[in-house]
Amino acid sequence: MKSSIDQILVFAIVIAAVDLLTGGVASPLYCLLFFPVLFAAQGGRAVEATAISVVYAAIVIYTGVFTSGHHHVATFIVIGMAAAFPATAGFSSVLHNRLETKYDSLTSTNTELTSLLDISQMMNSAFDVDMTLNLVLLHAQTLSGCEYSAVYLRSSDNNVLEIRASSTPGNSEPFTRSISLSDARLKDWSVSETGYVGNRVNGLYVDDSPGLANQLRSPMLEICPNAQSFVCLPLSSVDFFLGFLYVGYVNECGADEEKLARLEDFASRAVFPLHRVLLQQDFQSLAFVDSKTGLDNFRQFDANLSDEVVRADRYSHRFSLIVLDIDHFKKFNDTYGHPAGDALLSQLSVVLRNSLRGVDKPARYGGEEFTVICPETGKEEARIIADRIRENIEQTPFALPSALEGGDDTPVCATVSIGFATYPIDARTSGDLLKAADSALYEAKASGRNVVRCKSDIPSTLPSV
Repeated sequence: MKSSIDQILVFAIVIAAVDLLTGGVASPLYCLLFFPVLFAAQGGRAVEATAISVVYAAIVIYTGVFTSGHHHVATFIVIGMAAAFPATAGFSSVLHNRLETKYDSLTSTNTELTSLLDISQMMNSAFDVDMTLNLVLLHAQTLSGCEYSAVYLRSSDNNVLEIRASSTPGNSEPFTRSISLSDARLKDWSVSETGYVGNRVNGLYVDDSPGLANQLRSPMLEICPNAQSFVCLPLSSVDFFLGFLYVGYVNECGADEEKLARLEDFASRAVFPLHRVLLQQDFQSLAFVDSKTGLDNFRQFDANLSDEVVRADRYSHRFSLIVLDIDHFKKFNDTYGHPAGDALLSQLSVVLRNSLRGVDKPARYGGEEFTVICPETGKEEARIIADRIRENIEQTPFALPSALEGGDDTPVCATVSIGFATYPIDARTSGDLLKAADSALYEAKASGRNVVRCKSDIPSTLPSV
């Protein structure tokens, strides 16, 4: 912080007065004249320090030469003493500027490191993928001053990079939704299984996207149509490539060396928390997905059913629950073996999913039994859906594992019995609704199997199970 000019002038005048009163250049307090010069120079007042040093030099020359009785002896020494003031002012000002520059640099570095630490802590505290991705975009914009930003991550088949989060100004063209792994390359820059190989520290910087697009056709140049320059940085750990961070600018040469360095450091720090939440998401999905069929497991079904009951009560809606069971599944396992039974479960789940609407929620209830929650669905609609499921399964030839091993490749057929009930007509709680649908399934099996029965189809003399 610069010193006050008033303080400097008062200090300089007082010291000069004291020196003049005590003998000028011959005063024992002569050395005090250097303090105002140093005070001004180290306070960031180079002009004031120079002015004070010139005045003091004049005072020294006047008192040392013109008032001295030995002019021919004292002149050279006095001039040297006078010249020491401007020299002191100049040296001190240069030293102050260098120290100030170094201080600013250290302060800036400390601020960046503190910011990166805060970013890391915020992302480490994020508990889901969306929150982490939003933090990545937020801090990328803060560090780079960009107008466009996006994160592309590898899809489940590992061959496509899909956009997972993005930020653009209003009225801008949207980002490309996906880009194949093979297209993620530009000139000497490309993406591999583990990361990037490029012309800038495993990343890519294009300072004139439209100009380069006139010379080279590449999907990388079309990711953000409005960006005039952009940076792509890898999000990859030592042995796994997650995707890349895209940062774009409305002007050419939007990122200087300082911004690029910040982004590179940030991208390397963002990988671990992002990888962590992605793994957590996978683990969470495993906890609610049946491993054999890929459908929701019983835990997820139970949660979905409870949520649907609450929603139906709140908005006075209805929904139906379908329960289906593979006919003679034990006999199938005894005949073809348990691996064949697992194959049947897996293939049947695909047929089941393809027989449903987008809003329906299929699940493996347990063993050979499946359930489907049909929101906003009454009895007649539920019967149509259930009949479609039954017919599609009956008409599907299922392949056995033995066919893949060179054995009998004759496909086998399977059928299912289906029962369903509608909320709130057949029950007022999730447990009672499940019992009602199960009773209808029992009636379907008692009626010869490969049929559909509703709770209202059960004869009054037949006890519910």
